[in-house]
Amino acid sequence: MNPAPEVLFEDESLLVLNKPSGMLTEGGEQREDDLEQVAARYTGKPAFCCHRLDRLTSGVVLMRKNNRYNAELSAIFEQRQVRKLYWAVVEGLWPSGIHKVETQIGPVGNGIWANVTSGGKQSSSTFQVLGFSQKLNLSWLSVLLKTGRTHQARLHCQHAGCPIVGDPQYGSDSPSEFFGLHARELRLRHPANGEELHLSAPPPASWTATLAQF
Repeated sequence: MNPAPEVLFEDESLLVLNKPSGMLTEGGEQREDDLEQVAARYTGKPAFCCHRLDRLTSGVVLMRKNNRYNAELSAIFEQRQVRKLYWAVVEGLWPSGIHKVETQIGPVGNGIWANVTSGGKQSSSTFQVLGFSQKLNLSWLSVLLKTGRTHQARLHCQHAGCPIVGDPQYGSDSPSEFFGLHARELRLRHPANGEELHLSAPPPASWTATLAQF
């Protein structure tokens, strides 16, 4: 069973939750709670995700509690007026010369995506090393997504030769007690008044022991 999502922010129209790793943002069946179902029980009425995180990715998710700013929120995301910052724990020591990764990303079947040489959508991410552990042979990164392609952070880490720890699709077969991708921060202007929202989510408890090694 997943832990309960933490409420990070709430007003009359918006709800921001810290999604646990392992929980779907939406689309869960009757026997599986997704984030929208949990939020609906919390608010007492339907709530809808403005964007998605992969099942295994934890962190900040912005939700709307009504339709009041539906068009405005859609425009904010479509026009990339949202700053999405992730934390990543990756295998290996991150190459010192790589601060930016740009690739084309395209689907290759069965929910799997890849960095492709042609026919994909252009993607761009920037990276900053927050720490590394030679003992564990791991690096801790800040990842800023300049575009919002499916599995972008995971594929760009793979492209640099340092896949996300615990990634069952794009990583190695090394056992891990956690999945090393967390949506750390979301920044945008409130659709009602233009006030800047700086939303930050602490990483899961399963990260604590590993982060202490950096």
